[in-house]
Amino acid sequence: MFYIVEQEEKLKNLESLIRLGAYVDVVSSNDLYHPKLNSTVAVYIRLLKSEHGYIIPIDHSEGLNILKDRIYEILLKANELYTLDKKKLLYHFNLQAAIDLSLLYSMVKYDKLEYSYDLNFFYNKYRDYKDINKLIPISILFDSCEKVYDKVKSVINYKIPNNFDFYNKIATNVYFLLEQGGLGIYYDSFNKLFTPRNPLYNIEDNIAFTQYNLYNVTSRPTNAFNSVNFAAIPKSPEHRKCFRPTGDYFVEFDFDGYHLRLLCEQIGYTLSNESAHKQLAKQYFNKEEITEDEYDKAKQINFHAIYGKIPEKWAHLEIFTKIDDYIKELWRQYQDDGKVLAPISGKPFTSTLKEMNPQKLMNYVMQSLETSRNILILKDILRYLQTKKTKAVLYTYDSILFDFCKEDGKETLEDIKEILESDSKYPVKFKFSKDLCL
Repeated sequence: MFYIVEQEEKLKNLESLIRLGAYVDVVSSNDLYHPKLNSTVAVYIRLLKSEHGYIIPIDHSEGLNILKDRIYEILLKANELYTLDKKKLLYHFNLQAAIDLSLLYSMVKYDKLEYSYDLNFFYNKYRDYKDINKLIPISILFDSCEKVYDKVKSVINYKIPNNFDFYNKIATNVYFLLEQGGLGIYYDSFNKLFTPRNPLYNIEDNIAFTQYNLYNVTSRPTNAFNSVNFAAIPKSPEHRKCFRPTGDYFVEFDFDGYHLRLLCEQIGYTLSNESAHKQLAKQYFNKEEITEDEYDKAKQINFHAIYGKIPEKWAHLEIFTKIDDYIKELWRQYQDDGKVLAPISGKPFTSTLKEMNPQKLMNYVMQSLETSRNILILKDILRYLQTKKTKAVLYTYDSILFDFCKEDGKETLEDIKEILESDSKYPVKFKFSKDLCL
């Protein structure tokens, strides 16, 4: 069949033409399994100016099967390379220059790119068979890839935003590396309490692999896979005791008053290393010694001020007048310029967003700022841990969980703390435990 590329002569021809630009889609062994537990079955390549694509078998019974390294050599020759999900592609090929179409669509349209592979007949019968895509005729795999390309090809013509590389290159790599470690679990209790759709989809050797979804309006990732929301693990001890470190301890670093400190940096309001909520509580209650109940009330006031409405009783305080001015200035930019750029990443929030208002705009900007700062912090953390046995295993907005190995020494935790705090601008506290009851 002309669309199956197996002979070296045809591979060389494809290699010469791919320089003009191409789209690539990887056929893995099972679309329902976590990419960490998948193998590469075939690769679909569509030259941008071609009327049809090609499929190259790597591990399929109907093909002569080409070495994966040979296909990698070909893909590296593309001057422009587009793919549906770059993070997923990285599990098969280290193609750093690839452009993530789902990411591009989400940044331009503030929505999710919808597509699906037309393989329901096979998945309804054999969904739990790990190598199901090796059983599906290669002609059907090819047709499903063709249909998906036809669905998404218009995104290739979208103008790439100036800030795109921050997410397409830095963020994608950070979340890809975060997914590698996985969370140690007690298999039976985890399955009983979290009821994953099928444990085989993302559990191997008593390790559950998580998956970060980048394609959200504010860029803040979600983390759910196989019917388990890893970004919102229940607080109950019963649920928390389902997890175990593969090293010696779980160590969780929490940022103090993270969103409040991020906002204060933007408005030019100085906070000390003391608890951010406690510092404001002293102003609310006009006293130096704050009770636990007053501290909790201060947290509620601060939360409403940042994500709801500034309370009238304390609206005269300097911090709230500055927050109010900041909200008004963002809204003025949004109305006058048709967009506002988030700090660090430069992510634009444009007038195409629906039902926007001043407070919501500020919330979007702050979530994007939080995320982009965390991406840079995680990048430094992951680089530092390259030579260590300690792993970063879970990121949840204002905290990072590590699977700590005592062999690395306590100086590893001290170094991590120093990286997170950024010259003491963002103080952290940490807890450790043999489970997630931290």
